[in-house]
Amino acid sequence: MLNRVNNVGYGDRTPFLNAAASAKLRAEIDRQLDQQVLEWYANVPEAAHLEGKNVDSEYYKRNLIETAYRIRMLRVAEAKALVEIAKRSPEAAQVWANYEQEEMLHDELFLDDLEKVGVSREQFLATEPYLSTKLLTGYFSYLLDHEGPLGVVAYSYLVEYVNVKLEPRKLEALKGSVGEDNIGGQINHSHTDINDDHPGEVWAAVRHLLRNEDDIAAFKRYLREHQTLLAQYFEELYLDTIAKADKQPA
Repeated sequence: MLNRVNNVGYGDRTPFLNAAASAKLRAEIDRQLDQQVLEWYANVPEAAHLEGKNVDSEYYKRNLIETAYRIRMLRVAEAKALVEIAKRSPEAAQVWANYEQEEMLHDELFLDDLEKVGVSREQFLATEPYLSTKLLTGYFSYLLDHEGPLGVVAYSYLVEYVNVKLEPRKLEALKGSVGEDNIGGQINHSHTDINDDHPGEVWAAVRHLLRNEDDIAAFKRYLREHQTLLAQYFEELYLDTIAKADKQPA
């Protein structure tokens, strides 16, 4: 008599990539992300705005608002992803659950910084998220329904890799333009990403989810697609703040 129980992550759980192959692939992925960063700076309007000396106040505030909303909205999909990950790999699920536990309430860090620049929680809640944020959230739901959790995990690897690489430079610039006392939440968020090695943590989950060469190709594709969606957000942010202010009559 056959056991009818499926989707509980048993069977052969040997990773498709051994430790050496995993390290080699991760280095390849990181090179892809480095190239994507160069494309980002070249093609996204005001891509380095927060690294400059003259930061637009509305741009800065709205980016904090949208970041807090993204954490709140995406954590729902990321929690759902845990179920799908657990069906495939309990090892990956354990890593992902720990990562989500560390990230789950980080919206509060950005809300704290918002209050320091005069945006109350009531004002935050009265602000509708951008369409690009809703579309990213919808893409996560699509992935879980039709392609699986790998694409959701890929987003976290992209964000964590880029944050660890670029966030310290941005925060150093914001200390001068906004004031160190006003960015404590963002500093704490960055410290968690770096000190807890969130890129390495997410990669550990990725390694357990990769089953074949098709998964590797899909992972690379997800990284490109997520960058496209993120670029849509920053373009929307630019048009709604800096570009709109430039069009106002003097």
